[in-house]
Amino acid sequence: MQRLNGSVGLGGKNRKSDVISVQRALLAASVSPGPIDGICGRRTIQAIERFQGGVMRRPDGRIDVNGPSWRRLNQHVAASTHTPPPAAQSAAAPPPSSGPAPVTRSVPVPAQRSAAVARARTPAPVIAASAATPAAPPPTQRASGYWTTKTALPAAGTVNVGLSSPSSSDQVARFGGMPSAHMSQNDQPVTNPELKSLIATESVGPFRVTGIRPAIASLRSILDEVRRDLPDLLALLSSAGMEVNRLQRGSTTKVSNHAWGSAIDLRVGGVLVPLGASYSLKGLDALVPYFNRAGWYWGGGYRSRGRADPMHFELGGAMMAGVSR
Repeated sequence: MQRLNGSVGLGGKNRKSDVISVQRALLAASVSPGPIDGICGRRTIQAIERFQGGVMRRPDGRIDVNGPSWRRLNQHVAASTHTPPPAAQSAAAPPPSSGPAPVTRSVPVPAQRSAAVARARTPAPVIAASAATPAAPPPTQRASGYWTTKTALPAAGTVNVGLSSPSSSDQVARFGGMPSAHMSQNDQPVTNPELKSLIATESVGPFRVTGIRPAIASLRSILDEVRRDLPDLLALLSSAGMEVNRLQRGSTTKVSNHAWGSAIDLRVGGVLVPLGASYSLKGLDALVPYFNRAGWYWGGGYRSRGRADPMHFELGGAMMAGVSR
């Protein structure tokens, strides 16, 4: 069985070599993933879902290392590799004759008739259909409808691996005090000089944001990768707020990471998943690997009861430790 180094598909690690292996395996299973380019875009994810639709009750659009979907795909790869070519058909020879060879007489044929006979006796060319060519994929769901489809929240330990969410006390210590002298649940101007000197308003591609410069630069780089791999998803993204100077929802003492300009809430196709939701969206799930690789922590992985925040992405602890004061 071919080996994957990481998961491929919706919310997968999507290493290029692994994506190519899965794309080729899908072709062997006669499911078209689009170009074999190592990019896990919507066509490849939907191809995974179509394949899974025939082998599992709830397709999740992801091929896991040594998971059941990958094992089934490898059966198709093995079958296509070891299927012997069709045996050549040998022409039957006429039985030998025991009598004398018959005498044949050559009869002249008019030129016009001779050409016509030659054409009639010439077999028509046979164009063989390629058995390896998969059937055309069925019409796909429009991008907006696909990326705003609801999904279950991830299992513990499957996202934010090796990352941490910066605590309120760590942030206060890092910037030498609160973002402003008086904090509440409502946004208000930042007065902390250390923090204020880092805040800027810039474009990150599809929209403009206000936040600390290191977060803006990282966000711009992430969205450049999303543009390359998932352009139809990028076109649906919008910001629901980055630098918002307030306390955490439901707290009278803890500062939201939005107050430091190091977190952003994202809409997909205008859809905003609220704090405490028990679901995510395919579009948000697809973004998680990009943010995690860049050191951002995803709010959909919060484990506290009622605190899951799938629209929320924030600079992880290691990234914040490198922010220059």
